[in-house]
Amino acid sequence: MRQPEMMPSPDRLLVIAGELSGDRYAAALVAELRKAGPVEIMAIGGPQLHGVSDRFLGDCTGFASVGVRSMTNMRSIFKVFDVMDAAVAQSPVRQAIIVDFPHYNFEIARRLKKKKIPITTVITPNFWIWNDRRAAKKIAHYSDKIVTIFPGEYKLYQSIGATAAYFGNPLVDWMPPLPAGVQRPHLNDGTDRPIRVGLFPGSRTAELKLLLRPTIEAAAVLAGRSPRFEFVVPMARDEFKSWVDQESARAQLSAVTLVPPLSAAQMADLDFAVCATGTMTLELALNRVPMVVLGALSPLSFWLATRILRIKIPFCGLPNLVAGHQVVPEFMQSGIQPIPMADAVCHQLMPEAQEVQQAHYSELIDILRGESTASVVSQIASWIASSEG
Repeated sequence: MRQPEMMPSPDRLLVIAGELSGDRYAAALVAELRKAGPVEIMAIGGPQLHGVSDRFLGDCTGFASVGVRSMTNMRSIFKVFDVMDAAVAQSPVRQAIIVDFPHYNFEIARRLKKKKIPITTVITPNFWIWNDRRAAKKIAHYSDKIVTIFPGEYKLYQSIGATAAYFGNPLVDWMPPLPAGVQRPHLNDGTDRPIRVGLFPGSRTAELKLLLRPTIEAAAVLAGRSPRFEFVVPMARDEFKSWVDQESARAQLSAVTLVPPLSAAQMADLDFAVCATGTMTLELALNRVPMVVLGALSPLSFWLATRILRIKIPFCGLPNLVAGHQVVPEFMQSGIQPIPMADAVCHQLMPEAQEVQQAHYSELIDILRGESTASVVSQIASWIASSEG
């Protein structure tokens, strides 16, 4: 006898985040959706989404890749996807919300579409950066709605006829931009005030393998130039602390302190930052912290991107990509060298360079704020919950 088809619960949603930054967006979105009415949340994500979900299916945020994916990571992630398949088969959902899951978004969509589950995509992969219209059309094909958080991202999906919206960047909700005018110390200011530098070599294993060593080496160069430099390394995952200890010992750098992820106030207290490209660069800009940005792929991924796929992008850092011009100095691939990085830090701390960078930050903040004074996340939640696109 044929079993009756199970109907999805009108209040049950599947929320999926693949990055730590996306985990944060997703948790904030769930909080706003709960304000609108009772919902049951099944989730795949990181620690924040775990804390707000009713049924957590697995954590994929620790396996995110930079460039070519490893087979080990893929097997671990696909196991979580298998758990997802079983969960939605047993407890059907009204819709799925995929938040920032590059590399695996197509596989997730394939599985969900087989079960005829509507999909809302929040934050697409970086196809907008290199204007990959073919890949963007694939996103639009499986997405009933697309929420973008950058103007360039919105323009791309609007141009291909997708049901897309841009309300601003959610970062401005929980990290209100600071006003301009803060003067930070520099080596020629005639004081002995400490210069506190935040080192952000990335939150993913692949990033740390590429960027941790040159970041620590650049810090060691700065420490050799002046005892005023002090360094903090915020670590999102405890398992990475031993790596920092090893690299610090190798570079003979003693003026470094490992700390938990920084609050907005703690971030604003930094005098400078050396940061891997990603969402953290925007958080630093909203807190008006001067910085240099590092961007790197594995040698194989870089070769494939530049020689085979012929991908060309003007910048690697989000502040520069969003503004459309250089807001902060960048170092990429073989250009990530300790002495030039240290030189850039010293130069960018000078008052004239700070003044220019702060003016660029003001322009960037206006772009991220969007046109409405309402909460960006609340606007996103309302649009997702609405029955019309």
